[in-house]
Amino acid sequence: MVKGSASVHIDRPGAEVFAFVAEAENNPRWHAHVLETRWLDPGPMRVGRRAHQVSRILGLRYEIDAEIAIWEPTRHVAWQTITGGATVRTDCRIDPEGDGCRLTMAAEGEFANGLLRLLSPLSVPVLRRSSRNDLRRLSTVLAEASSTRR
Repeated sequence: MVKGSASVHIDRPGAEVFAFVAEAENNPRWHAHVLETRWLDPGPMRVGRRAHQVSRILGLRYEIDAEIAIWEPTRHVAWQTITGGATVRTDCRIDPEGDGCRLTMAAEGEFANGLLRLLSPLSVPVLRRSSRNDLRRLSTVLAEASSTRR
C-alpha cells in the first residue's frame, strides 16, 4: 500500500478552507486529476454520505464511489473508497496557523489491478508532486474567491 502526505499554509480562516475541501463537488476545481465529482445521496454532510468521482490517473480513467469516513466540522474530514479501481483513504486536517491555517492531506491506497498495484511504489514521486501542485492550486482558488467577495 502506498502512503503519502503534503501540507500547505493557507491565508484563509480554517472554517472557510474546511468548508471548501469538504465539499466533494469542489474537487475538480483544485485536484488536477479529478474530472467530475457528484454527491450520490442528498442531505447534510455526515459520516456515510457518498459521492461518485471520475479521475484520470497515470493516463487511465478511474471511477470510484467514496463515502465520508470521518466528519469533524472545521477540523477533519476523511473519505474512503467503497467501489472502483482503487482502495484509497484520504484525510484532510485543518489546524490554526498564524493568521490562517495549515491544511494537511494524507492518503494511502493501492490499485485493484495487480500489475498497477506492483508498480504503485514507482508512482510515489509523481503523486507527491501532484499533491503539492493541488495544494498550491487550492490556495490560489481560495485567494481568488476571497478577492472577488471584497
